[in-house]
Amino acid sequence: MAKVSKILLDRDYARMPVPLARRRGWIRLSLIWVAMGVDLSALVLGSALASGMTLLKAMIAVSAGSLILASIGAACSYVGSTTSLSTAMINRFTFGERGAMVVILISTITFLGWFGVTAGFFGESAHVVIKTVIGWDVNPRWFILIGGILMTGTAAIGYKAIEKLSFVAVPLMLSFLAGLILKLYMEGNQLSLLLTMLPEGDPMGLGTAISLVVGAFILGCAGSPDVARWAKNSKDAVLSGFFGFLIGNSIMMFVAAFLSRLTGTEDVIQIMLSIGWGVIAVILLILAQWTTNDNHMYSVGLNLSVLFKWIPKRVLTVIAGMVGTLFALLGIYEKFIGFLTVLSPFAAPIAGIYLVEYFFLNRGQFQIVYLREMKVSAIRWHSLTVWLLSALLAMMTTPSEDGGLGLFTLTQIPVLDGLFTSMFLQYVIGKALVRFKGKATNSENQGA
Repeated sequence: MAKVSKILLDRDYARMPVPLARRRGWIRLSLIWVAMGVDLSALVLGSALASGMTLLKAMIAVSAGSLILASIGAACSYVGSTTSLSTAMINRFTFGERGAMVVILISTITFLGWFGVTAGFFGESAHVVIKTVIGWDVNPRWFILIGGILMTGTAAIGYKAIEKLSFVAVPLMLSFLAGLILKLYMEGNQLSLLLTMLPEGDPMGLGTAISLVVGAFILGCAGSPDVARWAKNSKDAVLSGFFGFLIGNSIMMFVAAFLSRLTGTEDVIQIMLSIGWGVIAVILLILAQWTTNDNHMYSVGLNLSVLFKWIPKRVLTVIAGMVGTLFALLGIYEKFIGFLTVLSPFAAPIAGIYLVEYFFLNRGQFQIVYLREMKVSAIRWHSLTVWLLSALLAMMTTPSEDGGLGLFTLTQIPVLDGLFTSMFLQYVIGKALVRFKGKATNSENQGA
């Protein structure tokens, strides 16, 4: 009881740097990202890739997308560790005090949508598993509600609870998945045949597949300072961000793609049930969704604590959890791929903009003292403009059949189009503004 009380009363440093004495090593932080990546939405996406291309191409797409995410995640984690601040606090430097409110609000809505998607998958899958294993035909909405409560509860307690849950859940989940693949593969399937077998579904381009893989986790990359601020040093932050995103994003998609091609079905939960692993399916289902959605809601709580400073973070987290659960009850999870298409263009530029600001333009201003002394601009219009232009361009390069405008192509990966565009525009405009201000200052001095 004493340990429970200590966790519940633990401070979470929502609007201030995390003290050095409270920092963690990279392995613990990596477990959080791995736990976040092992979820049912990754299973759905991995299966969708396997149904639209050969298994070999699906593995290439997952590997390439995960490597891109790992690189972005490592860079964003570095910023989080050196500033010791959350993503919402960092956005105040890049978009201004009031300008950041717009970005934070949209990010919050996106995270709530993700929470609804994940909770919805949990409810539907739990319904199937319980009905098959026990025979109870319970309405999926009850499972959505129960899942929403569990996920919100961990997030409301804070980082320490998320870390402890991930520390227990990740080894269990990876062991289950490895055992499942080994059991099915040992039944006599040939790997070479599986890798080259043509898909039965509509063909999917490699660029689109990589974009979907990156889009599935890009919001997590942009928000990685929320966890990386707890790193002992920048090295721990970079290692955790790189390996956490590389492994966490890829493992579940690899498993789903492999099992989908191995068995001819896209439903991994049904595969577990068919071989008599009903109890394991229930455990995996609960842990996978729980360890993913508590991270989403944790970031929501940090965002809202910046928007509503006078309300305790835990109260805001609970309220947000209720809203996210409502999204799930309304069926947002039924629009999963479409949701990714809309999400990605707006999420990637956020990371691009603050990375350029920190590494190339205004690193010295990323200090809490500038916020406390109100030295940060109210609105940084050029950052907001770059963000919107980059998101619009990414929508233009997204094929119309995938929910975008499909006007032209650049890198063949729309989410990267938005990221690189935001970095380029932010750098060019930022440098131009510095020169303009320098000339204006010189003119004033000469006039005096």
